[in-house]
Formats: sequence, C-alpha cells, structure tokens
Amino acid sequence: MDTKPLLRVLRQALPGRNELATAGDRLEGFVLVLAAVVALVALPVAAAAGSEFYTRQSAQAVIEQQTRHPAEAVLVVDAPLVVGSAGPGGVARSVPVPATWLAPDGAARQGVVHAQSGAKAGTTVPIWVERNGDLTWAPLSTGDAAFNGIAVAVLLWTGAVGAMTLLYLVTRYAHQRSRLRRWAGEWERIARDWTAR
Repeated sequence: MDTKPLLRVLRQALPGRNELATAGDRLEGFVLVLAAVVALVALPVAAAAGSEFYTRQSAQAVIEQQTRHPAEAVLVVDAPLVVGSAGPGGVARSVPVPATWLAPDGAARQGVVHAQSGAKAGTTVPIWVERNGDLTWAPLSTGDAAFNGIAVAVLLWTGAVGAMTLLYLVTRYAHQRSRLRRWAGEWERIARDWTAR
C-alpha cells in the first residue's frame, strides 16, 4: 500500500516546526484536523439522533397500525381521463374522484379518493381510514421507521462532513489566493531589480 498520499496529508495537517510553513499553512492544517475531528465526533452523534428518531417513529407506527384500518372505496362516477406526463403513454396515474366507503363501525361515508385515471364508476379503490371513518394515509411500518432513522443519521453526518469540507476548501482557496498574491508581489519586486541591472 502506498502511504505517500497519507503522509503528505499528515505533513500538511501538522506542519510542526517546518521553517517553510507559513501561518496560512498552519491555519489550513488546523482546519483539516478540525474537519477530521468533527467528522469523527459527528458519527456517534448522528447515530444517536437517528436511533432516537427511529424510536419515536416506531412508537408512532404502533399507534397508527392500531388506529388506522384498510377499507375499499367505491367510485361514484367515472374517473376523468387526464393526459399528462406522469404515467406510461402520457396518461396521469391517479386523479381525485368522489367515492363512498364503510367506516370500521359500518357507517357509510363519502368523500374524494385518488383513483386510476379513466377508472369506471363502481370500481373499488383500496384506502386507509381512521376509527371514525375519515380518510388517512397508510400507517407507518417498522421498516419505514428504520429507513427514516437511518436517513436522519446519514443526512446529519453528511451535513456535518459537508460543512467541514466546505470550510476546509474555502480556507484552502483563500490561502492559495493569498500565496499567489504574495508571489506576484515578490516577482514584481524582483523583476524591477533585474530590469534596473
């Protein structure tokens, strides 16, 4: 394994007593070390936040699975055929349509559901309802809760690493611009001396 790139990064991050290292080099090295430390510290913090989010989502999933019920809505009218770019052949996948359904207690309910574009009256559409029969979304599953927890952890860690990477790149860019300006000034001074000779 070639360790030269790693050693180069270490020398840059920790210039030590190198006489050629400038204040800008030391600042750049400090920001690089800071970015690495923040990335390492952010990992368990993001994991803990993701775990906490998963716990809350799991509790919510249990409640929703107990209070939400599957039902079937019957379309009262034909669903309009809507041409769009959402589905194959340019036909929209679903459209709002008036429908009726039964609440868990057997009471008839009516409202607007989403059905396949062009569906005929009398077509049944699977829906989710609350205990009182109101329409609602499908309940969260434990898989959804796990996915959401992982997504939160990854987003938090990626955000922290991204912010530190951006800080390092900005510091490096500013240092390089400053170095180029100093070099240009030195060359201009030397060029005047050479020209005078």
